[in-house]
Amino acid sequence: MPPQFEGSESLDARSMWSALTADLESGGLSVDRDVARKLVSACRQLRDELVAMKDGLDDLAAVKGMGTLQSGIDLAKKFSEKAVGGGDSLEKTLDSHIAVVKEMRAYFQACIDRYESVDGDNANRLARHEVSGS
Repeated sequence: MPPQFEGSESLDARSMWSALTADLESGGLSVDRDVARKLVSACRQLRDELVAMKDGLDDLAAVKGMGTLQSGIDLAKKFSEKAVGGGDSLEKTLDSHIAVVKEMRAYFQACIDRYESVDGDNANRLARHEVSGS
């Protein structure tokens, strides 16, 4: 039975992709093998781009030029924490997106693996039967 996603507002994206992968392993929904291969590649590329963005956060983490008044210092700190270290920082958002893309890639790879497993099983089953010539 496929996972239920009604009211999925409370279900985070990683949980959704994990549930889809688990459902696939029990014979549920899958994606065409050729499409899944393209999606695995796209997930890898997106993950690499997100990691590159995260690697560039050091430049954003050191906000300067807000002056010497305490309000300027506080503002610079606040902007720095929006990049790295704060509760809702860009760093944490990128980490979350990277984790979701990894789950997506795992799902699409599981689709490919399932096709290859089924193809192998079918080939072995057919190899055990002799086909008589006409």
